[in-house]
Amino acid sequence: MSINLGAYHGLILVVGPTGSGKTTTLHSILGYINKPERKIWTAEDPVEITQKGLRQVQMLNKIGLDFARAMKSFLRGDPDVIMVGEMRDAETCAIGLEASLTGHLVFSTLHTNSAPETITRLLDMGMNPLNFADALLLIVAQRLVRTLCKKCKEDYHPDREEFDALVKEYGDGFEKLNIEYSDDLILKKPVGCPNCGDTGYAGRTGLHECLEGTDEVKRMVMKQSLVEELRKQALKDGMTTLKQDGIYKVFKGDCDLKQVMAVCIV
Repeated sequence: MSINLGAYHGLILVVGPTGSGKTTTLHSILGYINKPERKIWTAEDPVEITQKGLRQVQMLNKIGLDFARAMKSFLRGDPDVIMVGEMRDAETCAIGLEASLTGHLVFSTLHTNSAPETITRLLDMGMNPLNFADALLLIVAQRLVRTLCKKCKEDYHPDREEFDALVKEYGDGFEKLNIEYSDDLILKKPVGCPNCGDTGYAGRTGLHECLEGTDEVKRMVMKQSLVEELRKQALKDGMTTLKQDGIYKVFKGDCDLKQVMAVCIV
């Protein structure tokens, strides 16, 4: 998947529960595309991360300054990129969609469990299927998983039963990882040391599920297809699910299956 953010206009959403790192991901993207010639404005509640070169506006409901009102004001100033903290209601969704169709690159967040589910949620909120399909560039679902402590994690050789369980949890497409069971296969396990408070875990890493707005996905959005149909098409187009990304990171030695299963529902 390759999206040249500097040359695009449309809608990019980062979704997941509270505390899953959505704002951090969005600001990482904004930092990547932040150039002196690019006008980037954000409407946030609250402003948690500040960046030089961004015009960031704090929402204040007491005076009626909400996401929808801020977005309307932004459009009069003609920014290149708009980041709205959250698509909470139909009005904010409608203005964000309008902005993404009139030459702006729009970023936002939503509290949904998966990337395909986000499409049906927004359609249920009243988004025009034709316009939404036209605007959709990318939906990224995200979770944070506890990582193994780098100072004490220990190598071990999994038995065949454990390997088969990982393959089964991964599901279709495991072969693309090019990982086979052998005597040389090494995974990592938690141990515990003073650095991690004897828990075996220190820090967190992101698991991501990226649904690209391909031509086929856009057609399905226009037809208002069911979540399962959208999921099947996204997988066909190359999407890796949250759980699959987590299991790949188990083989990389970043985390263990127990922690992946704790944050991944499907």
